[in-house]
Amino acid sequence: MRTATYTTLLLLVISACSSKETSHIATAKNYYSGFNNGDYKLIETQLSDSLTITEGDYVMNFTPETFETHFKWDSVFVPQVKIINIEQQENDLLVTISASSKRFEFLRNNPLVTKHLVHFTNGKISRIDNVDFINTDWKLWTEQKKGLTQWIASNQKELDGFMIDQTLQGGLNYLEAIDLYNNRKNNNTTDIVE
Repeated sequence: MRTATYTTLLLLVISACSSKETSHIATAKNYYSGFNNGDYKLIETQLSDSLTITEGDYVMNFTPETFETHFKWDSVFVPQVKIINIEQQENDLLVTISASSKRFEFLRNNPLVTKHLVHFTNGKISRIDNVDFINTDWKLWTEQKKGLTQWIASNQKELDGFMIDQTLQGGLNYLEAIDLYNNRKNNNTTDIVE
């Protein structure tokens, strides 16, 4: 009788863990899918009351409202996210994604492949740690970013500051800056000489 009770309890625990893993995977898939579809409502339903995103020492804390502002900024670049792999790591997921966008294309790292450690609180995403950037050419990224910001500061002063403005208007200004920079030879402007 005891063996049957222990076996039943063990099966219930295994079933609960398996159900939790499946639920976390579905939550993560919905979160990333929301970016592809431009569907903030889908993303919001996957999030805890607060969300923290880290990249090394850089920490960004969001409420649902402030994350929506960030989402609108990011949506301007028409991101497409593909999940490459999901691994269970205790109560967390290690998710490898490939993200393509107009911004990453300009920064010459398209797609950008990253690994995210996704943490959950009460079944909702509460923290995402960017733990690895795979084959990212930071030198090229930095050169493109520097060239763009310097050229805009010299030739299109009204757009200066676009890089730090992560609102919808900031994203639109970023796209306009990229377009002007890419077409600078046709716009009769001068390149920055170092």
